[in-house]
Formats: sequence, C-alpha cells, structure tokens
Amino acid sequence: MSLARRYDPWEPFRLWLALTVAVYAVRAIGAAQWPGAIPGWVLLIMVLVSLALAARALLFPGRVVPYREGDGGWWNDLRDDWRLWWQRRRQGR
Repeated sequence: MSLARRYDPWEPFRLWLALTVAVYAVRAIGAAQWPGAIPGWVLLIMVLVSLALAARALLFPGRVVPYREGDGGWWNDLRDDWRLWWQRRRQGR
C-alpha cells in the first residue's frame, strides 16, 4: 500500500511570495539608486503573479474531487439554492 503525496495548492504561492518579499527587501535597502537597479514594474509583476497563484489555490484546491457519480456539480448546487431562495421569498408574500 503506497501513500500518495498530497498536493498542497498553496506551495507555489508561498514560494513566489517569499521571492517577492526578498526582491522588495533588496530594492528597499537602497538598491533602487544603484546602476542596474530593480525597477518598480518588476516588483509589480511579481505581486500580480503572487495574486494569481493565490487565486488559483483558492479556486482549485487539490483536495476537491472534481466529479462524483450522481452529483450535479457546483453550478447545479448554486442553481438549486437560488431556486429555493426565490420559493421562500414568494411564500412570504
């Protein structure tokens, strides 16, 4: 019996965030005035990439089973909740 390694969806985000903080620290020390300094747009792109990785980890966690037999999925659950909400609202009148 082999135990499969569980995928951590936050691992790429944490690594990229650590690199972003390191680049910011180097830039904040005074390296912005040096020749060949790290421009601000590089830091901006790194922050945007880290936000994209965080969104990916939130939207696609590794522990969710994408399909189960007989399950309509996320969209059907949302549609059913919406339908029940409207039914309760109409009965209250």
